[in-house]
Amino acid sequence: MTENPEGSAVHPTASRAKRRNAVLALYDSPVYRDWAFWMTVGWGLMTAVSIPGSDQPNSLPVWLDTLLAVLTFVTLFGVIPSWLRLLLRRWLGRRKERSPRSSVGAPLTAGHGTAPASAQRPASPAVLSPPQSSSEASQRRPPPPETHSPHQPRVAPRPQRVQESLQDDTDLAKAGTQPLSSSAVMSDARNTMPHPVARAIRTLQQANTSKEQYEALLDAAEILAISASVTAAALLQRKIGGSAVQTDESNERSLSMLRSSLLAGGGATFGTWTNWLGSLRPLAASHPDVVPGLPNALHSDGRTTGLIDHLNTLRTERNRAAHGDRPQSAGESSLRVEEIRPHLEHALMKAEFLTQSPWLLTVSCSYQPRTQTFDVVAHNAMGDHPDFERREFSWTSPVANDVFYVLTSEGPVTLSPFVASLFCPQCQQMEVCYAAQADKKTGPAILKSFARGHTVHSADLGDEIRSLPDHRRGTTR
Repeated sequence: MTENPEGSAVHPTASRAKRRNAVLALYDSPVYRDWAFWMTVGWGLMTAVSIPGSDQPNSLPVWLDTLLAVLTFVTLFGVIPSWLRLLLRRWLGRRKERSPRSSVGAPLTAGHGTAPASAQRPASPAVLSPPQSSSEASQRRPPPPETHSPHQPRVAPRPQRVQESLQDDTDLAKAGTQPLSSSAVMSDARNTMPHPVARAIRTLQQANTSKEQYEALLDAAEILAISASVTAAALLQRKIGGSAVQTDESNERSLSMLRSSLLAGGGATFGTWTNWLGSLRPLAASHPDVVPGLPNALHSDGRTTGLIDHLNTLRTERNRAAHGDRPQSAGESSLRVEEIRPHLEHALMKAEFLTQSPWLLTVSCSYQPRTQTFDVVAHNAMGDHPDFERREFSWTSPVANDVFYVLTSEGPVTLSPFVASLFCPQCQQMEVCYAAQADKKTGPAILKSFARGHTVHSADLGDEIRSLPDHRRGTTR
């Protein structure tokens, strides 16, 4: 660090900063400043020079003997020490996170009277904002949404000020200047989105450190992609068997692609959901009534970007972190959050169709002979509150108990086998889970909880996934 003529500190540029384990997840970047890299290269060169000059007899050719010796010495004295260093750094990082001192100097939310995460950038002292009191933060917090009749199938539209706050993609740079806790878009999503998304947004807004915000933001983005995909998949199942034969074929082909992804060896990932959701663009454009609101969410042109564009940006950041390029400091975490946060806010606004198709978890279903209808009691699985609101319906068709449904203007549509309420052995409680993987021939399905990522098995859902339409064989459910 140097000082300018006025006496203020000047930090080195980001291009000269040393990034740990950025090359092959073992060596630091730039590599010429990493002792482990030079040790690996040195052992390789020393072995390559010394082996051919040896006078000891050997049955192997010289070139093969040299190659084997180089690989052995490089692995033993270069790669393995670098790998051990990586494990040590990870252990020290986890230990530092658990320490109470790890949060010292990290940015907190505005509700605690400290500067937002974006104000921690060392090279931009001008963006520092004055502390806010709790009363000021509460005044800026958006009012709670109005309550509606429990029998109303649709959720009220977003407040007009929220729609205007991020009207187009030119506001991306402005969105990251406010604290996460005061984001109107996120606060609105906590009240109107399906529970997995709303809970993830609540976790993001309550994160204390910039590193926690970074991890929670990427988790929320993946959960949003999964929730949008499974909702669309459920509605595609509902349309199969209708009068439009061409639409049925398109729906079956799309569900067949999702079936193949779930039956693949690696299972469904962040990229699986975004790629599959992006493949629905032609179907959504030609048949907008199949998944109401999806055409507007996926629409993208030269002026605006669609839901998939924002999700792909967030997925790229997740892959970047998964391959060893995670933020190494609180300041870098703040910069990363500031860069990708607007994409999550825009993705939440583009996924508004999720608020118009509420999720329900059925409790009971009883037939009424006099009216020839079914009285259904269900929990409204919308919003971030863990205790779902109890609602009552009278439908002409029966529904299963303890099953998630999407409530549409035409009636309930089952979310099975994509979403289920299952008992988690690790949590010792019921969890909302999504389908992640299943075997091609037999065996239970592997589901993961939205909240903690715990693995739960279900034999019945495994059969349901395998019974999804297989367009290659011409089979339907």
